[in-house]
Amino acid sequence: MIKKQFLNTYKKINQLDPNNAKHARQGSVPDEPSANIYRSKEDEKLIKDFHYAKFQENLSKTKKNNKLKELIEKEDWNEEDVKALLDSLN
Repeated sequence: MIKKQFLNTYKKINQLDPNNAKHARQGSVPDEPSANIYRSKEDEKLIKDFHYAKFQENLSKTKKNNKLKELIEKEDWNEEDVKALLDSLN
């Protein structure tokens, strides 16, 4: 799921909650910090674990990518090198 969609879903859920809607209309800040995007500690842990796993996957892919290693070690880049870099990141 895309991060923006994920955050928008939480915003919509918060709008459906009558307590949050009342605070939003009054313009006051509720006692609890509603700026926290996570619904619970379990959600926070799950989401952070997911992002960490994605990071580890991307790190592993970049370490194994020989073409990317060659580009990083190269001093002078041309337009083809930039295109190769962008292609290797996809």
